[in-house]
Amino acid sequence: MVQQKIFTGKDQEAFEDEFHRLLGRLVRHSAAFDFNVGLQLNWMSEYYGFKLGDLLNPKKTPLQKRIAKLKSVCKQAFQPAGDTAIAEFSAWFAKADKARALRNDYVHGRWGIPGGHRGGSDTPFRDCELLLAFVPLHWNMSPDTTPEEIKLTMGEFNEQVEDAISLFREYFRLQKKYGDRMRLGANGLR
Repeated sequence: MVQQKIFTGKDQEAFEDEFHRLLGRLVRHSAAFDFNVGLQLNWMSEYYGFKLGDLLNPKKTPLQKRIAKLKSVCKQAFQPAGDTAIAEFSAWFAKADKARALRNDYVHGRWGIPGGHRGGSDTPFRDCELLLAFVPLHWNMSPDTTPEEIKLTMGEFNEQVEDAISLFREYFRLQKKYGDRMRLGANGLR
């Protein structure tokens, strides 16, 4: 793992810039992932003869449903590759859904940039490590509700973003690994 820069109070502008850069990477790679899921469904629908309906219309169908359909198709399409292949795809789909949810939370939630700092009581602010604070989106406005706040370092945020990006690419590695044992399209998905 690459050593991450520790941002302190004197780096506040650079801290904000790095946050926006990382969030932008997450959004950009999530969009590319969504597009690639759509491409997979598009060719598989023709090859295996199933109907897409509104799956490829992002205004009518969220990514979560496209991922669910791709999971269903892959489970059948890669079944001839064996239990190990199905287990690897199943594990990937579970992680992919968590990465999708993380992206949604992070895009729609509220951020404190900085949202806190880490340092001793005698440490001047300029020398304290800056923290991000994240509050997931919710609509419970009851006075009894205390919003959940998650604090993380820039390094932790960077790790989450890079893990999600790596995961988005992993599907194609699995497809390549087991592609020669996929069910033939002429046989459909029965």
